[in-house]
Order: sequence, then C-alpha cells, then structure tokens
Amino acid sequence: MTVEEDLRRTLAAIPPDDVRTYLSHSGWEAYDRIGSSRLWAVSEGDQDFEVVIPQDAEVRDYELRMINLLQALTEAEGRPREQILRDLTTVNVDRNRVRTQPPAPTGSISVADGAAAYAGVREMLIAGAYAVLSEPAVRLPRRKLAEVEEFPKKARLGPAEAGSYIITVEVPLAEDDGAMFSVPQPLGRRVMLRLYSAIQAAHAASSEALETSELDPFADRVGEGISAQLCRALGRFGGTEQDQPFEMRFAWALRNPTGIATPPVRFDASMASVLAQAGEDLGIGDRIDRDAVVVGTVWRLQRVRPTDDGWIIVRGANIASEDRQRRLVRVPLPPEDFNKALQASRDGLPVRIVGTLARTGKRTEFTSVRDFSITGADQRETGSRGP
Repeated sequence: MTVEEDLRRTLAAIPPDDVRTYLSHSGWEAYDRIGSSRLWAVSEGDQDFEVVIPQDAEVRDYELRMINLLQALTEAEGRPREQILRDLTTVNVDRNRVRTQPPAPTGSISVADGAAAYAGVREMLIAGAYAVLSEPAVRLPRRKLAEVEEFPKKARLGPAEAGSYIITVEVPLAEDDGAMFSVPQPLGRRVMLRLYSAIQAAHAASSEALETSELDPFADRVGEGISAQLCRALGRFGGTEQDQPFEMRFAWALRNPTGIATPPVRFDASMASVLAQAGEDLGIGDRIDRDAVVVGTVWRLQRVRPTDDGWIIVRGANIASEDRQRRLVRVPLPPEDFNKALQASRDGLPVRIVGTLARTGKRTEFTSVRDFSITGADQRETGSRGP
C-alpha cells in the first residue's frame, strides 16, 4: 500500500461525528445544507474557507469530501497535514505532553535519558490508575488490581513533536470504559484527571520540600494521589541525573471536554532532584550508613551567631554506597567547618562529608560528622542512579 492509499483509507474511516466535533472546536460553523450534507465555513485572515461534510460515511463521495477537507484545513491552519490528520483521528483521546529538556540537540535525547523518561511514563500511568481504583498509599503494593497493571496497555505513545524532546502520552476514551464501574466518566478520563491533580500536588510538595529539606510535604499529600511511585516516575523526566527541568501539558478529548482549566505544570531542575529523592525514600524505614561519604554542593546554610554551631543542606550523593541517588542532606557543623561551607558556597565548590548518615522517610541527615572538607571542582559526585 502506498502512502497516498494509506492516507485515503485513513480519511475514509474518520466518523462524521468526529469531523463535526473537530470543526466546531476549531471555529468552523455549519450554515447550510446540500442534500444530506452540511456546508461548513471559517474565515482566516482575509481568506474564507468552505467544506462539504456528509452526514453519513456510507455516501459514495465521502472519501473525496475528506480529501478536500484535509486540504482546506492544511491551508486554513497553516499546519502540516500529518498533524491535522492526527488531530482528526484522535478527537476522543486525552493527552499528556511531557516536555523534557535534555542536553541534546532539539528533538533528540540520549538513549539513557530516553530510557529513563519512557520508564517514567509507564510508572506514572500505573500510579494514576492506582490512585483512582485503590485506597491512597505512600508506597504501592507489589500486587495491584489487574485494571491498574493493565492500564498502560490502553494508553499509547503519540508521534514526536517539535520541542526539546516531547513525549506525547495518549489515552483513548472508550465509550464503555466506565460502565463496569457504574460511573459517568470513562476510566481513562478519571485517571488523567487524577494524574493532573496529583502532579499539581507533587509540584507544591517539591517546592515546600526544597524549603524545608524534608519529605513531609509529599507524605501530607498522599490523599491527593501522591505516592513514592509517582514521585519516582516524575523524577525520571529529569534525566538519569535527575537534574533537568521538564513540563507537563494536558489536553482533553474534544468530544468529551472537561470544562476546567488545566494550565501546564513546570518543574525546575531542583524539583526533579527532590522528586527522585521522594521516590526512593518516601515511606521507607530508617536506614543507617556509618561509613557514608557524601560529595555535593552546598544548598543552604543556617546558624544564629558566628561562634555557634550551624547546619547546612548539601545536595549530593553517597559515593561510598551502591545507592548513588542525589539527595538533600542535612549536615550539622561546628563553627570552623561551617566557615569552610560558607567559602565553598561562595566559590561554587563541592564539599565532602564523612560520617554516619541516617535516611528516613522524612529526611536524610548526618547524625555525626568525622570529616568535612572542600574538594576540587573536578571531584563532584558521580555515578548518580540511572533509570
């Protein structure tokens, strides 16, 4: 089958209801009848466009009318026909566009960062489905409802779009999706709405956690759909180093509008890092490493007087452990070492802390410090966790 033959077959399969839905949401108006067909028109700038849309896909010239429609839409909207065709065939699909910002040429991503991001898509969908079909949980159980595990199979990945690197997650809204649950909305829509609100909650929690260096803001929002799995999934969109900003944009099926505003949710690089930490540590028991070696950068400092002990927050990794996840680590310091931390912060140099490190579901902190030093710029923490 040639490309043109495939195009004609695709156009002929578009239901008239979907065409009318697309046109009405794109500013077109139906204004007259020609037999069993309707005339639709729109003005773009100083140009007027007009198309004839049959009421029934079984009419003899339906395919020809769809070819004419695609040509008119391409001219009126100034977009490639492939994009318009995609929109025409997905009027009953919810979308989440994940815009990652990897250090790569626009439209591309490293294999490692890409693998992390696509793993994050699946985890995000499972976390969203679980939040709809089960009771809230800090950490999702290993055994879940079959509907939860199967949900990613109902979703699909759309074509790549222009941008840094945009992953389009599409969730078709099956007509009978909600029937087995006796609810008015399809399961796919309920999952996507829940995901949007949970992602907003994760954004707020990330902002608060960066201020307090604790994970309580995430735990406090479990009832809003946050879980360790969702946080881990979102952190993956920050790349293998969890240090890249990303953005989420939800778009709702034209045939089934939500009627609510859902502005984009943007996470900066530091938020990606704390999301990854929450994904690893939220809800875990206490863990002690008596020979920890953390290397990282000074995030924040605090003490009352120059002669007092103080504490700092370091964003770094325990290079003496197999777990190389970057974390916000609280470090108590005497005056002399605190002054070193001030110098490192001013000069933008990494620091090295040796001692006993305690990890809980609330925070990561040194309970005792045996050595504190400034390291060379070429000795920053390495080996962060991959996907």
